[in-house]
Amino acid sequence: MMFFVTDKPTPVLNTPCFSDVYSGALPFDDQHLVRALEYIAFPERTFRVVREIEPNILHVTTSEYSSSASLFVDRRFGEIHVEETPLFQREMPSKEVLIERLLSKQGLPYVWGGNWSTGIPKWEFFYPPPAQISKDERAHWSFMGLDCSGLLYEATEGLTPRNTKELMTYGVEVSLPETQALDLILYPGHVLIILNPDEVIESCHRLGGVVVSSLKKRLGMIRSPLTARRFFQTHQDSA
Repeated sequence: MMFFVTDKPTPVLNTPCFSDVYSGALPFDDQHLVRALEYIAFPERTFRVVREIEPNILHVTTSEYSSSASLFVDRRFGEIHVEETPLFQREMPSKEVLIERLLSKQGLPYVWGGNWSTGIPKWEFFYPPPAQISKDERAHWSFMGLDCSGLLYEATEGLTPRNTKELMTYGVEVSLPETQALDLILYPGHVLIILNPDEVIESCHRLGGVVVSSLKKRLGMIRSPLTARRFFQTHQDSA
């Protein structure tokens, strides 16, 4: 068994055809999203190597990310080990730090699979974009943006689930009148994070990216059944 350990933020794709996706025009779908990206693995994360698909492309698995899709990484973003590296023990940042981090992301664009908001210049070195590229295309090419669960995932340094499906059952359910700062409001495919009794923050494709909005107004816009979850207190209690 071989293991791949990241030494830098590492894009994890659901296709081994990296050069096909990131060459020429990006394959935007009808919602103007590039769906090949699953998420960005943080440095010092360990994957099991299933096999090498082609030079530099590895088929991998990980217990850290739940997905039915096959996962692939570029081996130039880490090192191969013959023994599994112990998981690095991390602590949840304080509530104040989390809120500060969340607020600092306002204005960033929505990028499907994005959870490394500063972008990954090394990706453009290995997969150079065309000479003429728009600001929006560059954000998607270099992953300089966040999706809804990625906003929370980056702020918590990967201590919360990476996708909304898992967040729907994460922590404990609370009623809307009981919600407090950092509680989550979820409905299928999306998550909003409560900042205070009046405001929420989210990365929403329809709203242009990371925005702070009125809690009351956003609740009035939601037509799907929703749930409110508390993760912060639960995590602290179990520490």
